[in-house]
Amino acid sequence: FHHWELAFADIIADRGGFDLILGNPPWIKIEWNESQVMGDIDPSFVFRNYSVNQLSKMRDEIISKYKMRSNYLTAVEEAEATQNFLNAIQNYSALSGMKANLYKCFLPQAWSIGSLKGVSSFLHPEGVYDDPKGGAFRELLYPRLFLHFQFQNELKLFPIGNRNKFSIIAYNNEEQQIK
Repeated sequence: FHHWELAFADIIADRGGFDLILGNPPWIKIEWNESQVMGDIDPSFVFRNYSVNQLSKMRDEIISKYKMRSNYLTAVEEAEATQNFLNAIQNYSALSGMKANLYKCFLPQAWSIGSLKGVSSFLHPEGVYDDPKGGAFRELLYPRLFLHFQFQNELKLFPIGNRNKFSIIAYNNEEQQIK
C-alpha cells in the first residue's frame, strides 16, 4: 500500500497533483484461490477435476506431509485481508458493491491524486462498463471519459485469450459535461 499524499507531498501541495498518470494495472480478481496455493506443491490440484471431498482430503494430507500449515494460513489471511481492504467503503467508496478487481481501484485513486486539469489513461478490461452493480461508479466515470479505444486480442499477442475485450481509456480528472 502506497501513501501517495506522503510520498509526493510536494507535487500534490505545489501543483494540486499529477498532470499525467499512465498505467496498465493488474487485472486480478481478488479472491481466495486454494488451487493456486496447493498447486505449487501438487499440480494435480489445478489440472484434475477432483470432487470437493477429494480436494479436502488431499489438502489435509499435503499440509501435514509438507508441514505447510503456517504458509497455508498466511495465504488465506493475505487473500482475505486484501479483499477486505479493497472492498472497504472507506478505502474505495466509489467501487461499493462491485466485484473487486485491482484495476478498478486504480481509477478513483488516479482521480484523487491527479491535478484538476490532469489526465489519466489506463489499459484495462471492459468490466467497469458491464458490472451490474457498477451504476454508481459509472456515474463518476462517464463525465471524466474522453477517449476510449477498444481492442480484442484476435492475434493472441497477449496471454489473455482472444475473447477478452480490453481498452485504452483516457480520463479527465475534472468531470466534464457529457456530450
